[in-house]
Amino acid sequence: MHTRVSSSSLLALAVMLSGRLDAAELLDMAGRHVQIPDQIDRVFAAAPPVVPLIYALNPAKLVTVSFPFKPEDAAYITPAVMALPLVGRYLGEGSVPNTEILARAAPQLTIAWDMPFINTKLVEETFKTLGTPGLFVHLEHLADYPAALELAGQAIGEQARAAQLADAIRAAMQRVAAAVDSIPDAERKRVYFAEGSSGLSTECNDSFHGEVITLAGGDNVMHCENKAMCGRQQATLEQIKALDPDVILTDDSKFFANVKIDPAWADLRAVRDGQIYHAPTTPFDWMGRPPSFMRALAIQWFANLLYPERFQWDAKTEVPAFYAQFLGVKPESVKVDEILGQR
Repeated sequence: MHTRVSSSSLLALAVMLSGRLDAAELLDMAGRHVQIPDQIDRVFAAAPPVVPLIYALNPAKLVTVSFPFKPEDAAYITPAVMALPLVGRYLGEGSVPNTEILARAAPQLTIAWDMPFINTKLVEETFKTLGTPGLFVHLEHLADYPAALELAGQAIGEQARAAQLADAIRAAMQRVAAAVDSIPDAERKRVYFAEGSSGLSTECNDSFHGEVITLAGGDNVMHCENKAMCGRQQATLEQIKALDPDVILTDDSKFFANVKIDPAWADLRAVRDGQIYHAPTTPFDWMGRPPSFMRALAIQWFANLLYPERFQWDAKTEVPAFYAQFLGVKPESVKVDEILGQR
């Protein structure tokens, strides 16, 4: 049951928007023609992946967030965004957005995620309820991100920054692809992506949550069809032992600490060879929960770990540069060893 927005809240929104008569028509990524006011300063990110999208363009324009930040994220996220109200989400784990909080946040534009598992009709009803125009963007795959940045940048008056960031993502993808695309299938490193503290949740090789593996030139050993938005295909230890991957990748710190000393995993090739890697999660998960621009950094990091002779890359230089470009922090403030879990 959704909370009904009061008439006074809607009136306040109408008054706020009434002064913005100039509008441009944009074609969103769902093929909808949308009239956007000339000046947008307050954006409701209607799904978790939209939060980092808008943050990268201009964090001051976010009015809410749809997932909590961790205390350690405060080093890279502005205090104002750390303090924004948490309103929920339209898909995945968690409750749906609280419409009363949204009304108080007074957004001028809603940007939502268009993907197969989302109820777009429900989201479009929120556009109407809040009285805001609404744009849909595609964000599942890293290849979607440049166009999403450019569309959102045009909508909120951040075209120059959007173009810069979009070009950086395209360049990162091209550099990695140039290094790994020619690797014969038989020579690709076989990777198991361990999720959760047990390591027994994973991603099928067609899941966008695990696409960093494929983009970095790896072979995700879980050849299956993803049938849920959140992924997390269940595996057994016997199944993993039969696959015997060359590398284990995880974004769970508890599993990463335990797998090296757990006798149940000791016979796996990746454990014996010390080929276990922890994907960073600060301030956004590098693997894609939620899917974000951090994957442009992750594919470089992981390609270098898998194929250092093919893709040379220096984390001490590249991580601070990326954080400075996308998060707006000073490069010298980026604690690379802490981010990579090496200290």
